[in-house]
Amino acid sequence: MTFRGGAVAMVAHLTMILLIYFLAAMAVHVMHQRHTSRPESEGFEQILLIPSNQVGRIEGIIRALCLELLYRGKSFTLTVVADHKEAETITIIEKMMQRQGMELSYLPAVPAELEHAVQTNEGYRLIDLRNASDEAGSR
Repeated sequence: MTFRGGAVAMVAHLTMILLIYFLAAMAVHVMHQRHTSRPESEGFEQILLIPSNQVGRIEGIIRALCLELLYRGKSFTLTVVADHKEAETITIIEKMMQRQGMELSYLPAVPAELEHAVQTNEGYRLIDLRNASDEAGSR
C-alpha cells in the first residue's frame, strides 16, 4: 500500500511540474505578443532641455520623458541648456541620468541652427521650462 501511495504522490508532483511549465510557456507567449504589438522603434532623438530652476518638478518631468521614450522604443541623448543659476536643478538631472547610465551634455544657450532644426522637427525636441514656472505662479 505504501508503494501505491508513493506512486500517486509522484504523479501529483509531475502533474504540478507540467502545470508550472505550461503556465510559464503561456506567460512567455503573452509577453511576446505584447512586445510585438508595441509601436516600432522610431530611432534616435536629441532632447534639448531648458530647466529654468524647476527643483520641485524636474524629477517628475525627467521620469515622464524617459518613460515616454522607452515606450516608443527610442534611444536619446539629453542636453541641458542652462547657466549657473540652475545649479540645484542640474544636480538633480545629473543624478537621475547617472542612475540611468547615461551621460549628460551642457550648452550655455540654444544655438541658432538647433532652434531652426527644432522648428522643422528634424530629430530634435526642445523642452523649454522657463515659461512653465511663470504659468504655475500665475495660476
